[in-house]
Amino acid sequence: MKKRNFIFVISLLTVATLSCGGNVLATLSTKKSLQEQAINDMQNGNYADAQTKLLTLIANDPSNYSAVSLLASCYAAIGGIKLYDILIKAATDKSLSNPSSNPINFSAALLPTPSAFIFSQLVLATNTMATIPSANLTSDMSFLQQMLLGIYLLLQMQDLLNTLRAGGTLTNAQIALLFSTIANVNGASNSGSSNQLTQAITSVTSGITNSAGGTQAQQVANFLTPLI
Repeated sequence: MKKRNFIFVISLLTVATLSCGGNVLATLSTKKSLQEQAINDMQNGNYADAQTKLLTLIANDPSNYSAVSLLASCYAAIGGIKLYDILIKAATDKSLSNPSSNPINFSAALLPTPSAFIFSQLVLATNTMATIPSANLTSDMSFLQQMLLGIYLLLQMQDLLNTLRAGGTLTNAQIALLFSTIANVNGASNSGSSNQLTQAITSVTSGITNSAGGTQAQQVANFLTPLI
């Protein structure tokens, strides 16, 4: 299990820092240099600089999907969602709850506290990945898309739980967004990878779907009420 988890982490590292496919290698050296600079910026935490370079690359060549996937990773990282670090912690931190039986506590300890800024960056990241045609998604890109959508879902669930714990009520807009995200998670290209995060995501989607309730709001409430 540990060996398989680290294979997934290495796969993500490839997406986030070394994602240079055959089409990129065949382009002009100036373009490669700019993309390599963006990768170096990301490795050094200079995400704003990387974002500027990647946007320039994509403006000049919208079909540079390697740069598009890097930009999605960059948007997420600016919001504090650094997938490599998250997957390393998920695979090695023994204090985390079981992702299958207790996905909410698992994700709460693993991910940053949800905020409007984090959500806005994840929307940018997931929308950016959605611009890549399915036929052009590599396995690394599919993995990245799957993880970004899943993390967006887990943070929404944590945000809804925080609202209920504070004595608030869930709005129709929150419920609609949640089920839209679940649909996007279920509809995303399956990378075939399985790790602690995917286990938590699956547990949440199946748990809500199988919860009793005549409406979507009741299903969510029934799923979350035992955790309040």
